[in-house]
Amino acid sequence: MANDLAEIDEATDPPPPEPGPDDVEWIEPEGCPRCGMEVRTVRTNYDRWVNLSTAPAPAKEVPRRYRWRLVTKTARHSTLPVAVIAVRVSGLEPMPDDMVIPAHTVECHHPAARAKVEEAWRADRARDTWVPPLVEAREYEDDDEA
Repeated sequence: MANDLAEIDEATDPPPPEPGPDDVEWIEPEGCPRCGMEVRTVRTNYDRWVNLSTAPAPAKEVPRRYRWRLVTKTARHSTLPVAVIAVRVSGLEPMPDDMVIPAHTVECHHPAARAKVEEAWRADRARDTWVPPLVEAREYEDDDEA
């Protein structure tokens, strides 16, 4: 199930390499394999990895399916932070000016990524303009009147 969710969220990136305890070499920030821009690879809440933007953006500038938040996890019975995980924003919609972390796809210059973002914007507009069918108002008799 996690693999299916990762396919939907495009969270299929490999984890960053772990440096050894004696490794003192400079670690360069990772880059997008398609456009070369700097990305932040973060573990998701379902144990997969996703490429995120390095800067937050207002929710109104990011399509719904590409909105993420970073959550700091603490050690058990402690207040010390031990990990940061990415959680996709869903359920409750953020306010338009709330800051979210966009997936790298939103800022990627690759033509396939641009097409995916345009498709996501179209889906958001279609979702916003959809009106549910009217439900006929039913009159209920009051039991006290009988």
